[in-house]
Amino acid sequence: MSTRHESPRHGTGFGADNKDLGLANDETTMGGVPPADAGRFSRRQVLKWVIRLGYGAFAVAFVLPALAIRSLTQAPKDVAVGDELVYAPGAVDVPVGEPLRATDLQEGTAVQVFPRDKADNQNNLIEVVRIGAGEGAEGLVAYSAICTHLGCAVYARLNEDGNIACPCHASQFDPGENAKVVGGPAPRPLPSLPIQVNPDGVVVVNGAFSDRIGPQ
Repeated sequence: MSTRHESPRHGTGFGADNKDLGLANDETTMGGVPPADAGRFSRRQVLKWVIRLGYGAFAVAFVLPALAIRSLTQAPKDVAVGDELVYAPGAVDVPVGEPLRATDLQEGTAVQVFPRDKADNQNNLIEVVRIGAGEGAEGLVAYSAICTHLGCAVYARLNEDGNIACPCHASQFDPGENAKVVGGPAPRPLPSLPIQVNPDGVVVVNGAFSDRIGPQ
């Protein structure tokens, strides 16, 4: 009985595996990532950046209203009835924040003050002048210390004529005549502020300014 020997078929066996492997290698790019996978990798990167941008936009949309609310809650406070007047920075021989007492001022002198805890608003700067002798608030007057020309702060001390003077453009106001303009380009008097003296001698606000602060 004869035995039939079949020769190896072409395209099978070890040689065929090498050929198939070679085709796979031909389709492989640098780094071992097939071209199709490389395309998907790029799309994944783009998607990640889009997601990150989305998170960033959401964060901005959340933060901006929060900042707006914070700015509103921290808005400068205005002068109000009952505010205690304290010395402003620049006062001579008196600590900043010390309460102003009616007995501190001699006739013909002036001082600048802020309502307590409201110095963050420059429009709250006040000029208190003693224009005559008297007890309590008698002989004391108070005006806005912001010039009605361009909004500069006036000098704390009266000039040699006894007037309130502005350092910017030489406007002058007569404190004994409701701070009317007696020199310079200011278009109107300094707004007046009602004051009174508490039983402890401290000067406090007793009303609102008579007019708008600074230039109109």
